[in-house]
Amino acid sequence: MKTLNQDTPTGELNDLKVGDKISNGLGTFGEVESIQFESGDSYWEYTFTLKCGGFIQVKKLIPTC
Repeated sequence: MKTLNQDTPTGELNDLKVGDKISNGLGTFGEVESIQFESGDSYWEYTFTLKCGGFIQVKKLIPTC
């Protein structure tokens, strides 16, 4: 089971697939049912919906000059 948070490298977030088992380290965990990706001006946001219900969301801030 992979633990996800804002410090998880972007490459590891990109490598996750439906069926992988994940946790946020705070009590939310389960098998990934779907993955949504959103990007904005200064962030990337990953939302992993879990088969058991609930979701884990990771927001990565993109450094700007």
